[in-house]
Amino acid sequence: MIHTSVPPRVAAAGSAAPPPPLRLAHVRRRDFEPGEAFHAQDREYFSDLAASARLPVDETCFGTGRTTYAAMVSALLPELAPYDDDFDLALLAHATPDSTPGWSMSRLVRSTARTGLAFAVSEQGVTSPFAALRMAVEGIPVDGARRALVLIAEQSAVGHRGPVPEPLRARHDTAVALVLDASGPLGGLAAEQRTGVEPGDVSRALTGHLAHLAQSAGGTERPVLIAGAGLTGSWDGVPEGVDLRTTPPGMPCAGIWAVLADELADPRRAARTVLLAEYDARFGYLGLCRVDATAQEANATAQELDTTAREGEAHP
Repeated sequence: MIHTSVPPRVAAAGSAAPPPPLRLAHVRRRDFEPGEAFHAQDREYFSDLAASARLPVDETCFGTGRTTYAAMVSALLPELAPYDDDFDLALLAHATPDSTPGWSMSRLVRSTARTGLAFAVSEQGVTSPFAALRMAVEGIPVDGARRALVLIAEQSAVGHRGPVPEPLRARHDTAVALVLDASGPLGGLAAEQRTGVEPGDVSRALTGHLAHLAQSAGGTERPVLIAGAGLTGSWDGVPEGVDLRTTPPGMPCAGIWAVLADELADPRRAARTVLLAEYDARFGYLGLCRVDATAQEANATAQELDTTAREGEAHP
């Protein structure tokens, strides 16, 4: 875990009112084609790294190219407007290693007007995004914090031909940006990461959570479960009254968040509750994230009425 810049002020106990809860303000997904060439020093670095682990070097990888996490940050940041220039907290969550040495979040720090605290979460496997979201929403009491960025990324370049566990085999270069803001219009968000969950306990934990979700969901539509690939074989399926979305193959970390981005991009979506769930059997981590999505059509209508009212005031 590495951070840069001056550490933010941490709220002292009882010194001020608690900050407003952060809500989901913007979700952006972007897919990439690996087109950036490996530099000579990068190729030497990864060749030495593979040799130290007694793994054969994959020359095809170095000829195909890559998409670094720094390149993903640079491409996604302008697409987050008007939430693209000022963050109290920024986290990069990933399960696959970056295809270049260094610290990719430095690109974010250099490209924004202000970034308070920035670091990466990668040691939590495919549930790393849940750990990052939990810290962003309620885990780091930054004084006066009103905006946070969680960037979930994965890339497919592997510089060796050794075995890669299938749950971690990324076949696409993808990044999903989640912006959390005190006035986020997309809905409320809550994330948790349960530890010590055995494979035989996943189904019971998830079914109980979904049953409660189906009963308490306040939206006008049936709640949605976006299930990660790590749940395959560890649960019995969705209960009655819950819609299921599954992730595309080859997207171990970013898959469910890419589906969420597509779900929230519907211009006429109704208010509904979305639960994202993923399980990493290697660590025994079960990640759960609830999003109470607001109705897009209702928001658009309200904005149109407000615009009409303002025009009427300007032209009596």
